[in-house]
Order: sequence, then C-alpha cells, then structure tokens
Amino acid sequence: MKKIVSLLCLLLAVFAWAGVSLALDALEVQALRPKAKLSFQALEEGKLLVSVQDKDGEAILGLRKEDFSIKQGVKTAKILSVEDVQEQRNIGLNIVLVVDNSYSMEQRKAVEPLLAALNSFLGLVRPIDNVHVVTFVDPGTKQPRVSTRTFQGNEVSALGQFLRGSFFPATTDGTYLYDSMQKGLEIIGQMPADSQKFMLVFSDGEDINSVVKGEEVALAAKGVKNFSAYAVDYMDKPGLDVFLTAFAQGHGGMIRKANSANDFLPILKKFSTTIFHRYVVTYRFLNPPAGTLASAPGVVNIEEVTMVDSSPLLNHIYFDTGKSRIPDRYVALATPEEVGAFAEEKLTGTMEKYHQVLNVIGKRLLANPEARITLVGCNSNTGVEKGKIALAKSRAEAVAAYLKSVWGIDPSRMEIKARNLPAVPSSSRVPEGIVENQRVEILSTYPAILDTIKSTYMLEQADTKEIRISPSVQAEVEIDYWQLRLLSADKVLATREGAGTPPTEVAFALETLGGAHTIAMLGKVSADLEVKDKEGNVFSTAGSPIVINFIRREERIAQKTGNKVMEKYGLILFDFDRTELKDRNQVIVNRVLARVAELKSVTMNIAGHTDSIGTEKYNIDLSERRAKAVYDTTLQTGIAAATQINHVGNGPNNPPYDNSLPEGRSLNRTVIITLQYME
Repeated sequence: MKKIVSLLCLLLAVFAWAGVSLALDALEVQALRPKAKLSFQALEEGKLLVSVQDKDGEAILGLRKEDFSIKQGVKTAKILSVEDVQEQRNIGLNIVLVVDNSYSMEQRKAVEPLLAALNSFLGLVRPIDNVHVVTFVDPGTKQPRVSTRTFQGNEVSALGQFLRGSFFPATTDGTYLYDSMQKGLEIIGQMPADSQKFMLVFSDGEDINSVVKGEEVALAAKGVKNFSAYAVDYMDKPGLDVFLTAFAQGHGGMIRKANSANDFLPILKKFSTTIFHRYVVTYRFLNPPAGTLASAPGVVNIEEVTMVDSSPLLNHIYFDTGKSRIPDRYVALATPEEVGAFAEEKLTGTMEKYHQVLNVIGKRLLANPEARITLVGCNSNTGVEKGKIALAKSRAEAVAAYLKSVWGIDPSRMEIKARNLPAVPSSSRVPEGIVENQRVEILSTYPAILDTIKSTYMLEQADTKEIRISPSVQAEVEIDYWQLRLLSADKVLATREGAGTPPTEVAFALETLGGAHTIAMLGKVSADLEVKDKEGNVFSTAGSPIVINFIRREERIAQKTGNKVMEKYGLILFDFDRTELKDRNQVIVNRVLARVAELKSVTMNIAGHTDSIGTEKYNIDLSERRAKAVYDTTLQTGIAAATQINHVGNGPNNPPYDNSLPEGRSLNRTVIITLQYME
C-alpha cells in the first residue's frame, strides 16, 4: 500500500514533523514502499529531509531515487538524488539528551550498561551535529533553585565524560524529570526554527521533586517546529509511563520499555537508526514543453495562367436510390433571365460544368434545332429497384420535363426509353457501382450536343500542392493535447489538433485552404503551435512566415517574359474498366494533336486516372494502360517528340474529382492531357 503524505496530513499523522514550511502546503511526498510512514522537512528550495519508517516505527534503510515520488498539484518532480543523512556533511542534527541520574540507577546496577548504550548512540554523532545533555542535580540553598545541569558539544569523549561525571562520584537523591525536560525544551527553543530537533529522554522513575508540572512541559513543547521526541521508560512498574508515552508519540517519536539494563543498548540502537538514518532528497519540478516549428516551403510561388479548358461532357444524370426526382446538386435555372444569361463558356472547372450539364444540353438544343436526343432511364436492378422499369422511365421523363419547361425543348425532339441496367453498367458487386447504374443517359447522334465544354479563364497556379508544418517538441512530461493553426495575419485559415504528441509533419493542402486563388491574395502565411502537458504546462511557439509570391499576368506582359498558357483536355470518359480510344475519345485526341502541330516549344503531359472501385494495384495498371494508349497514338503521328511528352498512370491516387459522388467516379475514369507553353 502506498501512502501519500502532504503537509496537512503530516500535522495529523503519527510520524508527523510539526511545522513544515507553509510554502510546501501543496507538496506531496510519496514513499513507494508498502505501509511506509513518511514525514519530511524542507531544507531549501528543491531539497527535503525525509524520514521513512515501517509500521513498527523502524527506519527503512537503503531507499533510492526510484523509491520516492514528489508532486505539487498535477506537477511531478524529478528526483535528482537520495542520500542518507549520515553521508551528508552539510546538514547537522540537534539532539538533546535528558538523562535520569538518580540514586535508583546505582541501586539497580544500571549505570554502566546505560553509559555503554549512550556511548554507542553518541558514536554516530558527527562534527556538524549539535548535542546537549541535561542531567539532574540536587538543588542547594542558592536562589533561585537549580535542579539541572547541562553540557553542549559534539565530541564523543567529552560528552561521555560529562555523562559519567553525572553518576560519579554520586547520583542525585531526587528525581527532577520534568524540570530537566523543561530545560531541554528551553534549549530547543533557542535553536533555529527550521532545523530538525530531537529530544531523547531516559527515565529511571516517576518524577517526584520537580517544581515544573507535566502539564507545563506539554504546554512548552506545543507548537515547537521540526521537533521529535523519544523516550526510554526504565521505571520499576509494569506498562509504559502515561506522560512519557503521550509526550513521545505526540511529537512524532516513539517510546520503549526497558525491563532490564540489557535492553538499553538495543533500544538506543533502534532510536539512533531512526534519528540518524534520514534521507536528503533533492528534486526539481519537470520543465514545461519546449520546441520549434518549421515550415516548408519557405516561399510559395503562384502565377496567373491562361487556362484553355476542354472538359468532357458526362452525359449521365444520377439519381438517389428509389427516387426519380433530379437531385439538388444539379443546377436548375428558375427564371427566363437566368436562362437568357446562361453561357457555358463562362463555366470554370469540370465539376461545375457537369452540374450545369442539363443547361448546357438545353442551350445546345436551342442552338441546333435539328438535333434530337434520346433519354435512356436506367435502374440498378437490385434491392428496391429490382426490375423497376417504371422507375427508370420516370427518371427519363423528369429530365425531359426540365428541358421542356426551362429550355422550351419540344418533346418530339426527345425520345424516352427505359431499361433496367445501363447498356454498359458499372459493377453491381459494390455499393458505388450500384448507385452509378441509377441514371439517365443522354444520347445524340448530333456531334455538337455532347461535345466537350470549352472555356478560357485565368487560373492561379502554385508551385506546390501543400504547405507542410513540422513541429519539434521536447517534453519531460507526457503531452496531453496539441493544436496547430495556419494563419494569415489574425485570420485562422485552418486548425489541426489532437491528443498526445503532435505528429512530426502536418500538411495543409492548398485546395482545402481555398485554392491558389485564395492563397495568392494573402501575402504571407504563418503557423503557430500550442501544446499542453499532463501537468497543465502550456507551451506555444510560432514558425517563420511563409512568403506568398504572386506573379500576375500583367507583370509578365510588362516585363515581356511571356504569359504561361495551359490547355487542358479531358477525354470523353472511359467506360467502367475500359481502355479503348474510340468515338468521342478519338475525336478529342485528334483535336489535341492538331493543336500541338500549331504550337512551338510545347510540353504535353498525359495523366491516366481511375475511380476508387477495386484494388489500388489494379487501378494503377488500368490508368497506365489508358495513358499509354494516348501516348502511343501521339508518337505514331510524329507531331511531337518523345522528349516533349510525359505520361503517367495515377490510378485512384490524386483523383481530380470527388470519388464520393457517382459523377466524380465517372469523371475520374479519364485521361487528362495538358499542354503547356509560353504565349
């Protein structure tokens, strides 16, 4: 059982040392030994004098650093050293011996055994210790009355000589125990309050002749700080003396009964072990966390690029399970003004263009009155949609209704068909594939209706995809919590937090921060870190600012350094698990090759992608085959040299679109061709 002793507990505990410094009220000292009783005295900042006893009051010897624990509230101290007091040369003990040298000691032939036992006890006294001896003396006729004699020293021979002289040539006729104890307390009262003081009383009989009463002795001892009392009861009566028992035990010490002179030596050896074998424990409270924060890159270069974007038109409208209502993520125009202002060339980004696909097709049908479309409603043919042809048809009718009501398309130009699974379905073995089959396919033999969606716009392009913050924290106490913030001036851009030690690197993707367009306007970005350990210590630090270098198109033109142009072509999407370049895919590749023939010093990047369905290894291989099909076709034309072309298969990694949506997965089954050159 472990016993934690604080100052408040020490004032009430059996082995408490009274008067421990009030500055240590919250200090808890723990001896990690079963049933150990511990008391302590503050010597100075970071140093304690500690006594540890077992259940019988015996000093526990041989304790080491790992046997102690010191806390103050939630703070834990590191134990630096533990030394026995006997090994210390700078901490002295104050000991007062009160020795009964009355005539009965001579009668009981106990003088020599007592002197031998006291000499053994005094043999442990060091030069730094301070010892006072108080013995009886029969008062004479002098006034005032004197019943005690004292001697102070730290030389064993001188102390022993004084004790022997107290018995020879003669002992006292009277017994002046209370007078002597009172005198000892007066001596103790003159000692420094923060020093440890001990009184050892040897009594051969009950007090008979003292002027001082026992109550006065008890009152004089009350409130004495850092004071412990020990007593040897050699009175010729059974049991322990009531007064001495209360005095010793009430002041953190012990009393033992000597039934014969042979008991003196073992009793005093036991007392000496307890008094002299104390520990000086040095400690320090653990340091709060410290550390640094590094940022990379130190500079983010962002430049305006002219983006010529040719996005594929995904001719599928996806529906929720069991529903025929067009989902809200598809943009529905509500007023004639919105319809009149709609222009597909103003759309930016493939996903934005896709969610406007019904409006793109509506506008194109208006512009090409001879064109017709076929709307093929499909269901997943599983679960609640199993065999629901009517559901498939109502989905196609919902699309037709929107084109008619918003764009005024004559129903005679829209043929409605219904089937269970699509003609080229996605896998029904996984939930993602099932949802993709819940769709309306928009088909047309008129090329302009399903052609790619082209737009030209300015795009901010950064030379990195992420900002990386690397915390380095050193802590002597376990980290409880950390928080990392990315800032622009006083605005918090992003926050990461967690329990335990912060990771060695935290990455913030530019896309999650609003993209390069948002970052370009900030000028600088900085990070700060706050950690809290399990002792409540809080540490915070900030990293060096990351400079945002924004290169505007106008600046390039003014400097005549040329404007960077990127042309991005997304192939018409591959069917699920397919790699063939056919139909519209081949048309787009031919357009790219014609464009390459017009340009000088152009680089061509071909990136294959897949959805997230299936294993990563298989999908990477599939995306590589898709990219290589385009690469081989390009090389065969001889328009571009191999050194101008890079091709890679990303598989499901770094997906250009959101794989959590069916349209995102469909758009990810693509090869994106990017041409880059200086205008």
